[in-house]
Amino acid sequence: MDGNNREKSAAGKNRTVNLFALRLAVAAYLVYLGFDLLRTFLVGASTLSPAAAWGCGVGFMAAGLGFGIYSLLRYRREAAAEKNKTEETGKTPEEE
Repeated sequence: MDGNNREKSAAGKNRTVNLFALRLAVAAYLVYLGFDLLRTFLVGASTLSPAAAWGCGVGFMAAGLGFGIYSLLRYRREAAAEKNKTEETGKTPEEE
């Protein structure tokens, strides 16, 4: 019985880590899009107006940074909740 709880706890932890990694990948891609918009404009290969290039570039970068911070905070909260739940009842949140 104890081995089964450990396996489910490990599965819950893996799920949390996988979601965190996917969220960070999305955040990194948003930052990359913003950087690429600005880089293309500064090189002179962009057809966007200066205001649109700067606005979209900075907007995407800010969105990526914000989503990255959100991902980190949510990961910490989920990991702490899973740890507390497992310690209190011996069951993972998925078992309820």
